[in-house]
Amino acid sequence: MNDFFFKYPHTDMQEINLDYILKRIAQIEAQIATIKEEIEGEIFEWVQEQLAPYQAQLDALIEEVNQLSEDVDETLAAYDARITAIQQGLNQQIAAIERELQDAVVALSSLMDTKIESNNIWLLNEISQNVGSLFMVINPFTGESISIQNMVDILSEFHITDGITYDTMNTRALTYAQFNALNITYSDLLLHGHSLYQ
Repeated sequence: MNDFFFKYPHTDMQEINLDYILKRIAQIEAQIATIKEEIEGEIFEWVQEQLAPYQAQLDALIEEVNQLSEDVDETLAAYDARITAIQQGLNQQIAAIERELQDAVVALSSLMDTKIESNNIWLLNEISQNVGSLFMVINPFTGESISIQNMVDILSEFHITDGITYDTMNTRALTYAQFNALNITYSDLLLHGHSLYQ
């Protein structure tokens, strides 16, 4: 028990001197830090000594890796430039093809319009020249089936100066028997009805 009390300096028999203990702890920590630094320094020197024979090889390998990295970067940049150039070329070709297609569509549309117009003119010409023979009508005077052109020709021969209108016929109010007694044809009625229908 006395060893405990007299082992550390103290102010009296009742209290241990804490200032002394704290100071001693600080000294021990400083000694440990110094020892640690010495050990680390020795380890570093030992590692350097062990690596020294291989340092040149390591430096060469590092240099080679750096060079390969630069070569890869240059190659990738070259490929990127080549891909960009190819893409630009393709875009230009596509744009040219699109322009050619648009021009072809416009030209084809214009050609088709011209062809349609020419065909319409030809068709109208053919119809106008042959309409008389294309359609048949019944001649109301004879009951025969004739072409429209022949019917037009027949009708154009009539220069009706003595014709009669329906209103005039209605005013004269002939009965069927009276009309039948006139003994005239429909052609006569058409051409000279005003004079004959009385």
